[in-house]
Amino acid sequence: MLPTVNDVREGFICPQCHLDMSTMEMLHVHFQDVHMKQSSSTVKGLLSFAKQKIKSVQDNFTTIPNEQSNIYAQYFSIDPYDSSTKQQQQQHSPNGYICSHNEAFKKFRKNKHDQMSLETTCLLLRLERLTSTEESVPKSSNPKERRKYEQRIVDWLDDSKVSLCPSCAKSFGLSRRKHHCRLDGFVICNECSQFLPFSMARYLIEPNTPSSSSGLLNKSTTNGVTLQRSNSLTSVTSTAGVDDPNLSLKDGGSHEEYLRICRSCQQILQRRYDQIRFKKTDKDEVLVRYEKIIEAQNELGKIHPTYSAIVESLLTGETKHQLIDGQRLYRRITSCYETIDSTSKYIAKLGESCPNIDENDTSSQIRYSALCRNIRMYAIHLLQNYSISTRRLPSDDDVQRAR
Repeated sequence: MLPTVNDVREGFICPQCHLDMSTMEMLHVHFQDVHMKQSSSTVKGLLSFAKQKIKSVQDNFTTIPNEQSNIYAQYFSIDPYDSSTKQQQQQHSPNGYICSHNEAFKKFRKNKHDQMSLETTCLLLRLERLTSTEESVPKSSNPKERRKYEQRIVDWLDDSKVSLCPSCAKSFGLSRRKHHCRLDGFVICNECSQFLPFSMARYLIEPNTPSSSSGLLNKSTTNGVTLQRSNSLTSVTSTAGVDDPNLSLKDGGSHEEYLRICRSCQQILQRRYDQIRFKKTDKDEVLVRYEKIIEAQNELGKIHPTYSAIVESLLTGETKHQLIDGQRLYRRITSCYETIDSTSKYIAKLGESCPNIDENDTSSQIRYSALCRNIRMYAIHLLQNYSISTRRLPSDDDVQRAR
């Protein structure tokens, strides 16, 4: 047992036995002769004990398949070809090692886009058959035949097996009837269903055909269908000035003009509608100017390596290139610099005035100004990086001297 220390002591105190050795030399000799020899065996015992504990922990993770902790076995695997060990790609940079997840992100994004494209294509194909104007397609005046035709296109889920609405999780009953989505066949309640006009469906299928555009225009002028691009998911399924889709049927609406769909299908079609309207919307001035910056940046990326190679060739005395070739590329690089700088300055001024934005919409003004400032900062960093790596064009005397 070490003696307890109840007061503060000063001097050359031994950290083990708390004895005062008076001098540093005496403390050093005392610690080596007394404590180092005693603790050598103890230290070896502690190291061996630690190794045994680590080995036992690894064995518990890797040799017990039924334990829940077996999921951590991948972190103790020493097999470089073990599939459970996920190695992150490391790249060397001047500042150290970095992990690049760009390829994994591109793969994930591609799979996501492919899935969304497949879902949209399936719905559009079903819409094309459901809204067909052929004589063989039953009309809503014959509800039984129309129902059989819709079920041949999309398999309807057996409503006897569904007791809750998948959208609102409310139970069905006398006051909450069961309905089927015409695009995926799922069972939904009355409040969770939406009505898609036939004219809007044809517009989603073929937005560039005159028939769909004229039909949509007639529907917008006569029945008041919303055509403006909106963040609301109800812009696609908006009916003749009626908020509740059921009222359109009660007030004379017919199944020939509308399709009952669920909210999930509505969101997919809304995304398709927003994409169409976005392509037909005039570009904002910031976007037009930013595209000029990107074009100048792409041109810089193409001609800058060639310019650097020409300068290096001239300074080493080679005759493969002439000085006029470097001067021509230098003028193009300077023109790109001026385009990026002047365009980004103009965008920064647009951020101060915020044109085409409501004065009362403060949040949009803040985001617009931040976007313009970020573009300007991006242009400044771009010019700085290129200016640092751009070598000075040699003169005639420098070329002759090198040769």
